[in-house]
Amino acid sequence: MPPIFCFIDDSPFELEVFERNIIPVAPGLKFILGSTYDEVRRELGERYPCLFLLDLYGRDSTMTASKIPSREELESEIKSFASINSVYDGLDDFSGDKVNEFLKRLFHLTDPWRRLFYQASRTAGQNIKYGLGNLAAASRDFPATATVAYTRKSTIMDTVEVLAAGIDGLNLKPDGPSDEAINRATASSAASLLKNWSNKVTQGFSTYLQSLVVLLVKSELSGDVSRLVNPDSLSGKAQDMLGPGEMSFLKTAADWWAYSGHEPFI
Repeated sequence: MPPIFCFIDDSPFELEVFERNIIPVAPGLKFILGSTYDEVRRELGERYPCLFLLDLYGRDSTMTASKIPSREELESEIKSFASINSVYDGLDDFSGDKVNEFLKRLFHLTDPWRRLFYQASRTAGQNIKYGLGNLAAASRDFPATATVAYTRKSTIMDTVEVLAAGIDGLNLKPDGPSDEAINRATASSAASLLKNWSNKVTQGFSTYLQSLVVLLVKSELSGDVSRLVNPDSLSGKAQDMLGPGEMSFLKTAADWWAYSGHEPFI
């Protein structure tokens, strides 16, 4: 059975970009795309996926009072922002590490814009609760499956939060000044993105497989350790002890090793 990659994004445009530019580069994989976790979960059925790609920003239904900030509101905020003069005033006469001083000043020039976006996105009713909710559900139902944030709008504050929630990786969506430019950038990056995601699957499956090795050894079923790569050969006692969820994972892992050409380390 082809290994399954899942992509969850609430934007029809982003789903179309993915389908148009990513999927054709990996004909040996099956992709399930959807705007909600429940939608993707239903399509999975009894199958165990290899990867969840998760958009982070989405509509927060708990925010009843949301609106697009007015031009006047944003202009009022921007008026207090420093100008480029704050970067260069006195820089030539600075006696310390001039490069570090320049970068420090430039960061403090740009940082208010980052914070403005962060605040405005929340005012407009979007935040990363969407992505965090999908992450929690995916990790609960499929603990061996790699989870990767695939995002364009996220800030460093979002990154800190999602890493603390246990995401396995983070990739920026290829960007551009127009829809067509985004499509071209995504097509150009597709192969490298898929390689990165595949590495995450291999790492995640290898780590989880090691946890099952420990479980078998502690359960005095060491003789079944070498059979983990061929789950149908496991003893009945081992299969009963592992349960249907772990057996489903092992079958998916066996398909992944065959697809990727990697040898599992057990």
